[in-house]
Amino acid sequence: MKVLLFTPSYKRPYMLRHCILNMKNQSHTDFTHSISIMYDKESDTSNYNIVFDDILDDRFIIQYRKDSFTHTNSISTILQSQQPYDIYIKIDDDDIYKRDYVKTIVEYFETHQCDILSSEIGYQLNNYHLSAGNYRSLGGHFPDNKFLMPQTFAFSHKAFQVLPNIQDNGLFDDLLWRDAWSKHGFKDENVDNSSNIIWHIHGKNASVGNWFVPN
Repeated sequence: MKVLLFTPSYKRPYMLRHCILNMKNQSHTDFTHSISIMYDKESDTSNYNIVFDDILDDRFIIQYRKDSFTHTNSISTILQSQQPYDIYIKIDDDDIYKRDYVKTIVEYFETHQCDILSSEIGYQLNNYHLSAGNYRSLGGHFPDNKFLMPQTFAFSHKAFQVLPNIQDNGLFDDLLWRDAWSKHGFKDENVDNSSNIIWHIHGKNASVGNWFVPN
């Protein structure tokens, strides 16, 4: 399967370096990773290259774009790379991805009739940690606080074809996509990511110790 990873990034150079290293460490290595670095003014981009010029290889494609809404940023990131792909996987720059993350998604698409793959964010993350008995719920008490990390999103080329026609109204891209896919008859499928968790420290990227507190 032809796999495109895509990452819009805004003022997070060190996180973006870590994100690239996460992808280089993936057990599934046959992918293209399209990255768009969003900026407010040209001077914002001047020091980016030195942050990751020693770790890039020919799988990584980077462009610079003026910042806009999240949907527009995501679509421009996808479209900078040659079409079509069999699977499009959204990779956030401030998540931690375990080694088999891409492999798990590719294998799921290979074995299931699926156009859109998403995970129940709070439940997947917290069920894993609570059942292991190692950590408290991140950012709040399970199950009341569910806004812990963005959904895992992977989708087929058929599902992707709906997205460029969406009018960007400033809402988060995942909300716009879910609504558009629903109107076009697509149905989400869920995969158990309990052995393949994304850890997303949303809004507190400099204070990991305050989020991961052992029981």
